[in-house]
Amino acid sequence: MEYKKTFGNHVLIKLDPDNDTIKLGNDFTLYIDISFEVEKHATITGEVRGLPSHLYYSGQANKGMPWLTEMELKIGDRVVIYYLSVVNAFQKTVMKYFIKDGEKYVFIPYDKIYAVFGEGFVKPINGYCLVEPTEDPVLADRKRRMEKIGLEMVVLDQKKNTKVTFAKIKYLGRKNTEYADENSTDDGVDVGVGDIVALRKTYDIPLEYELHSKIEKASKLLRVQRRSMLAKF
Repeated sequence: MEYKKTFGNHVLIKLDPDNDTIKLGNDFTLYIDISFEVEKHATITGEVRGLPSHLYYSGQANKGMPWLTEMELKIGDRVVIYYLSVVNAFQKTVMKYFIKDGEKYVFIPYDKIYAVFGEGFVKPINGYCLVEPTEDPVLADRKRRMEKIGLEMVVLDQKKNTKVTFAKIKYLGRKNTEYADENSTDDGVDVGVGDIVALRKTYDIPLEYELHSKIEKASKLLRVQRRSMLAKF
């Protein structure tokens, strides 16, 4: 299919095949009901087949891009998409898809794309960083210091922190220049690969689920923008 020019900040993406089967050993195939727990089985990867000439940003909420950023995609890129944008594209009230030669194509807002990936590389876009969950750095430091003097730290309160999660930055995207939300900014959030950061627990959402992961098998990568980071350790 030839290149298509799109409008309204939409990206045309040819979706990868449905995640309705899993290949098992001995040539067995497991069939999955992908209507159950849709967020875990929705196809969220595909190839860019159409791009707008530019990204429209007005600086106003719900009018164009929610943030000012550079166009980082090109035709042929493989991308990871927000699952709900894919699901919504097929809703009868939305209808932002078509099928050609048995393959599914969807129109996805540029801001709903998290990363570009390929053999041996991952590049977050839209100001996102991809992070790996890690243990509380304060407790980890105490544990190391006690081990050095031959002691073992026992945590009596086993209750988990329900408001904050900690993560290590694995892939770093560029900063967004500006946000339509005047209370948001990436300015001053200076972080790099390997840094430990604190996030609100609401951002403890996997980029992909392990069963159908395309980027890293058994990966538990989370996606978060700098503006949503609470602290660096």
